[in-house]
Amino acid sequence: MASVVRYRDLWRTNRNFRLFFCGQLVSFLGDWFTTIALYSAVAELTNSALALTLVLVCKTSPVFLIAPIAGPIVDRVDRRRLLLMTDLGRGSLALIFIGLHQLGNLPAIYLCTIASTLLAGLAIPAKQAVLPRIVSASEYSAANALGGASWAGMLTIGAAVGGTVTALLGIDASFVIDAATFGVSAAFFYRLPPQRPPTDKSDDTNFVAALRYLKRNPALAGQACIKTCQCLAGGVFALIPLFGGGLWHGYDGALWLGALYAIRGLGTLVGTLWFRVLVRDNHSIMRLSLVAAFAGQVVVYWWLAHATTFASACVFYSFSGLLQGLVWVFAGTLLQAGVDPKFHGRVFALEFGAMTLTLALSSMAAGAFVDAGLTPQATVLMMSPLPLIGVLVALYVYLAQR
Repeated sequence: MASVVRYRDLWRTNRNFRLFFCGQLVSFLGDWFTTIALYSAVAELTNSALALTLVLVCKTSPVFLIAPIAGPIVDRVDRRRLLLMTDLGRGSLALIFIGLHQLGNLPAIYLCTIASTLLAGLAIPAKQAVLPRIVSASEYSAANALGGASWAGMLTIGAAVGGTVTALLGIDASFVIDAATFGVSAAFFYRLPPQRPPTDKSDDTNFVAALRYLKRNPALAGQACIKTCQCLAGGVFALIPLFGGGLWHGYDGALWLGALYAIRGLGTLVGTLWFRVLVRDNHSIMRLSLVAAFAGQVVVYWWLAHATTFASACVFYSFSGLLQGLVWVFAGTLLQAGVDPKFHGRVFALEFGAMTLTLALSSMAAGAFVDAGLTPQATVLMMSPLPLIGVLVALYVYLAQR
């Protein structure tokens, strides 16, 4: 069996990956400052659980709408330029949030969030398409794990620090910090070499061609649905502002909200880094592990639905993050290894669009259930069987790829 690529070796030997990783890391840090600030701002203006979950909807669902446009763009233009444009655009929008918060204009806050999400809908598939261009095939798994760890680490640190900064310095300070982080991440991406796509003028780079490609490869299409299956119960995570926002006496405000996000991020951080070393980058074991991870999520959500204290909710959210980290890294590694590079932008845009749409719908449903009178725990219990769909899809992919 080939040796597993070590994280420190990838970091030491690959300059472009270091730049890419640092750019992502800083960008993710700012994202969590904005997330905490947005939830806090909306909580100031309304007491509705649905209004809070609409923040997540605005940060996810527009990606699905832009996916048919974003995918072909990523497969046609220099991806480095896309990253620079989207980072600078989102940094500008972070500053606009300050004025909207001062005006107390909730609809405009939602619209500005949507605009930022549309730019993210370009940036995310561009980043996914850049990664296979700057690492070798044997480094896919390690690079994906470190990429997932950067998100999880910033969820852990950024959410905790963002919650503290928002609580001590105010919502507007978090927006300023977010704008600054986008400028720093753009500086890292600027130092990358040009990232032109492998397609040329003779290639069919429209979105329909990517759909035909997946139709010819049903197992690969199933692999592209794995992350979407994980988002079917995404409403469970949309309820974090409620579990950390006063559900239990004494645990209310940005500080506790940030703490709960941080605990979930810590679990995800462990899941992204540890499991791929445990299975030694064996793709067959990765596919089988996805089946087990979805089954485990059913159990963890059931326990979360019976949480009676803030501490127990933290434990169960941490375990759910652990399993989500496994799914994220393994699903991403397998898809990058299996997809023809000429289709990377479109397939990744389709995957991300379907994933975010599903997450948005699940989040809206969770908020509506709570507004209708269900407790957050009862809502989680209703959603706990949904990962069983992921079990079936992952099992199909495993059997088809054997």
